[in-house]
Amino acid sequence: MSSKSTSTTIRSSFGKWFPLISTLLLTGITYGVQRTSLALYANSILPYGLFDSSDNLQNFLIFLQIASTIVAYGLFKGLSGFFSSRVSSKLKRKNTMIIGLSLLVAGSVVIALASYLKLAGLIIGNVFIGGGLGFFFTASMSALTDIAGSEGSAFSLGTMEFSVYMGSSLGAFFAGLIGENQDGFAASFIFALIVAGVALLVGIFLLRNVETTELVKGSKEEILLDSTKVETQWKLRNIIRTPTLLLTYLAGHFSRIMDSIIVLLLPIMLSTTIYGFTATQIGIVMSAFTLAWSISMPLTGRLSDRFGRKEATIIGLLTEGLAMGLITLTSNFALVLILMIVAGIGTAVYYPSLPSITRDVVPIVKREQSLGIYRASLDSGYFTGPLIAIGLVFSATSLSIWGPATSNNIDNMLKFPILVIAVILGLLAISFLIFATETRPGWVQASISLKHGKKVREAFGKLKQAFDSYVEGESHEECNDLLGEAKDLEREADKLVMKVTRVLYGSVRPAPDDYHFYKITEILDSSIGFLLRSYRKLLLIPRNKLSSEFVDYLNDETDLLLQLITKAVEVLEVVCIQPLASHPIFNDVHLLENKLDKNSHRGLATILKKTDKLNTVEILFLDQIVEALELSANTIEDAVDVMKIIGLKYQISPLRI
Repeated sequence: MSSKSTSTTIRSSFGKWFPLISTLLLTGITYGVQRTSLALYANSILPYGLFDSSDNLQNFLIFLQIASTIVAYGLFKGLSGFFSSRVSSKLKRKNTMIIGLSLLVAGSVVIALASYLKLAGLIIGNVFIGGGLGFFFTASMSALTDIAGSEGSAFSLGTMEFSVYMGSSLGAFFAGLIGENQDGFAASFIFALIVAGVALLVGIFLLRNVETTELVKGSKEEILLDSTKVETQWKLRNIIRTPTLLLTYLAGHFSRIMDSIIVLLLPIMLSTTIYGFTATQIGIVMSAFTLAWSISMPLTGRLSDRFGRKEATIIGLLTEGLAMGLITLTSNFALVLILMIVAGIGTAVYYPSLPSITRDVVPIVKREQSLGIYRASLDSGYFTGPLIAIGLVFSATSLSIWGPATSNNIDNMLKFPILVIAVILGLLAISFLIFATETRPGWVQASISLKHGKKVREAFGKLKQAFDSYVEGESHEECNDLLGEAKDLEREADKLVMKVTRVLYGSVRPAPDDYHFYKITEILDSSIGFLLRSYRKLLLIPRNKLSSEFVDYLNDETDLLLQLITKAVEVLEVVCIQPLASHPIFNDVHLLENKLDKNSHRGLATILKKTDKLNTVEILFLDQIVEALELSANTIEDAVDVMKIIGLKYQISPLRI
């Protein structure tokens, strides 16, 4: 999908898109305060700070208490993401969003009272916030991908993450400023509560028409609701049987593990004696990561839609892993800041592609449920991440990886989880390279081929009118006018064939399946020629010489041909949107092929039986007319066979298990 068409889609749905994006921005600000302040605040309200004691057991218990806030957040965010689709199916998507925002406000209230409730307040507050954001983000993700369509889904999700993490970077920045002047960052949580309240009000009064059927009505996606029964053949257990989907969910999970380590350990690590950063510097570093992430994602999402998901995922995982690994090797503020920006850009490269892979592969009626599973896998990284971090930090301490347990070496132990997860991100990138299949190829010719197919269908419709006019005994002048209009449409289709040819041989970067789309366009174009040839010959035979049986054959044949080209264009459109969904339509094409074969035999039999009014030349013409109509049908069938090759190539996930 071109950037122009993606932008047009967003503009046409601006009334639905803008309130949702605004609400996501506000929730991001609330979350950004949590990201920066939570670990430091938890550390400050405990009787002893982390590593204030030389007792490893006591340090472990303190670390466990600090991590428990993020563990609670991740666990309930993952659970609510998993159940979000079920809640939406019963209560509607908007109500699910309002429930999520209400929980966000409730959690913000509890955390604002943490100076009285101590650590229990932080844990309970994060249960509410995690649950609320799980509901709201999963429902929002489904709504935004419905608005943009499959060809713009990564751009749409990139815009979502841009809003959330732009808000998060602003929240982190304000938390740093407030924390510099207020004891223990406590005042920053009051600021977060106010923003969460505004988000709830915006959600209640401005969010409208967010259901799938409302959002895809009138768009290309609507065809997926009506034209297939693929949802009855696709099961959610296919996820674990599909390497591409399984790797996608694992990459999302470890991405969140790294993010949770950044939230939990990085502020503490940067405040140790090795780094010695001030609260303002920590706020700048944290906000730089999320700012680079958020600003880049609309662009990287668009690139993913244009060039494919696989390359973006591989490059992004490698970039983030390398940058985060290098951060552990320097304590220079400027270098740490630059590396965090690079890590943020790396995250932005792959992050919108991961949920888009799910959207590309899963049938539309199962999409929200599968995105809920993806969100559960993603956000449960906030549950497993802190636990893994705890284990890695204290394993490094017990094994004395950085030498004896001196103050500096203990501070160094905080780097170990970052190094381990950075390596895992690199291994996931290699796994994607070897085992994953592209789900959204950079099809340059797809939109041109589809335009050509629709032009061919229009020409067939005009020629059907011409056949009907001839059969009804209209004047030759009127019949020739319709023939001329069909010929004009054929010329327009020829221009599109030339355009596809130029793309095939003129592109600097060869596009996937360019030859397949060229063949589809070329074959469909020839089908018009056969139909035109048959009609020209038909005009040479007086209408009153044709038997009623042959006229019935002509009516049925042209009706079936129009149905076949319509179904072929539908297949092409669905292949371009979601290859998996195209397969059931091939059965409809096969049924039409059988009907056309039987009707062609009927036409030939009619010529043999009813020839008393016809001379030899006219009989020969009728035979050529039947042959040309059959060739027109055969060429359409050949084009559909090429479409089937593309559909099978990018089906990714099996229909039956």
